[in-house]
Amino acid sequence: MGTWDELDTEVNVNLDTSELDELIQFLGDDSVLAPAVEIAERYKKGIEDGAKEGAETIANRVKSLQELAIATNATMASNNLLNSIEVEQESDTKYLVGTTITHFYPLCVEKGRGPVRPVNAKVLHWFTLSGNEVFSMYSSPAPPRPFVKPAYEKSQSEAEEIVAKCILNQTTN
Repeated sequence: MGTWDELDTEVNVNLDTSELDELIQFLGDDSVLAPAVEIAERYKKGIEDGAKEGAETIANRVKSLQELAIATNATMASNNLLNSIEVEQESDTKYLVGTTITHFYPLCVEKGRGPVRPVNAKVLHWFTLSGNEVFSMYSSPAPPRPFVKPAYEKSQSEAEEIVAKCILNQTTN
């Protein structure tokens, strides 16, 4: 999605409906079994639609969890990182969640960084949030404040339940 692949979360829901396909094929075109074929086909469509809905629901959950982590772990010097989290659909059941920021800041937030000293310049130079200009020979290390990993872990533990609910919703309608 962005520059930092390690900060992207891929959501991909794949469900095996081959046994339903075999059942539908086995039942064939027999007019007596037509109601059973119709039920099996409707159930298969419900599973497929539930997988699509589940993938989208999980991707949006990952996005929400990342935004929550950013908002609560003191990484909001500005809203840039918070506003950069997006969900990109790659197929009916595959989504990518990540930041659209291309510079290194999101990676430093997720993994932390060591001390910074000038390399090609005589001093480091930046502006504080209040607009004060700073010149320095040293910037202290920044500890990790992960937003991707906790969101991934939480959503991974919820994924099966989310997809099951979506399938149940699709097959009972």
